[in-house]
Amino acid sequence: MKINIRNLVLKSIPYLISVAGGIILFTVSLDNIHDPELADLIINISASLLAIPLVFLLYDYTNYRVSRRLQESMLINMDDKINILMLHMILVIRKTLRMRGQITLGNVNAMQMLRENTIAEKMHMRDEYVTLLHQYYTELENIIYQYGRENVLSPDQMRLLTELAREISHLLNEHHLRGNRHVVSRHIKNIVEHIIDWLDTGASIAMKFEQLLIGAETTEQVAKKTKKSHA
Repeated sequence: MKINIRNLVLKSIPYLISVAGGIILFTVSLDNIHDPELADLIINISASLLAIPLVFLLYDYTNYRVSRRLQESMLINMDDKINILMLHMILVIRKTLRMRGQITLGNVNAMQMLRENTIAEKMHMRDEYVTLLHQYYTELENIIYQYGRENVLSPDQMRLLTELAREISHLLNEHHLRGNRHVVSRHIKNIVEHIIDWLDTGASIAMKFEQLLIGAETTEQVAKKTKKSHA
């Protein structure tokens, strides 16, 4: 709070000096300047000095409103991108673990209860799933860089997404280099937990994610019906 007050005082000093200068010049011109032309010149200068703070205050206010709207727009866009990315990762993990059934927010939350041994037994890392995880890792890194640079991500969000990206990177490296199923299963479990932690960062995020799940479930049902009709 002290820092904010100090910054406010420092920003106010030029405005106060300008106002004080305008008032002093105007007062001097009334009592001590008898030449009409010179008096008019000084009055114009004093009026300009009084107007300068108003112009800059209006500029700062307008800039603040524009920046705030841009920040809000970027925040909504960021949430949408991350939610879609989280959904895709959950779908890939479900396919990797050969999980079937309806996709709901409750089912996603229940995935964090899976034991590492269970994950290792069910896990089937097909090449297409690994390729998708590579793609999602790159997208996540781009999101962290873009929105971190714009200061849209909060420190907690930055930490959470960075940890998620690290777990995906470790999973891919383990799968390619050693292929230890138990180590890979541990990273999968951590990824699921980080995704759920992201959903817990805000009620609006969870609601948007649930809407995406409903859309994904509907799309999957349509795809199954289309496949059966062509069979």
